[in-house]
Amino acid sequence: MVGADDQSDLFPGPRVPPGTTVINDRCLLRGEQDFRIVLLSGIVLLQYATGDRMAEAYAMVSLVQQGWADQRGVAWVFRYSVRSVR
Repeated sequence: MVGADDQSDLFPGPRVPPGTTVINDRCLLRGEQDFRIVLLSGIVLLQYATGDRMAEAYAMVSLVQQGWADQRGVAWVFRYSVRSVR
């Protein structure tokens, strides 16, 4: 006989790996060691070193200009104000 706890694991929901922040339903920001990776539908769009502010700015601008994410989502994930992203 299957217990109630076993039933809940039959269809587990999607889990976000540790160190990953969801920008929206298509975009993720993942941090590993000293690097950050921007994933778009599972494909690596950009990768850069954590301290590289120019590459971080390029990642933010690319996501907004190409229409993959809105300004508010990008600002929240990268911890900047919406005005800075604009």
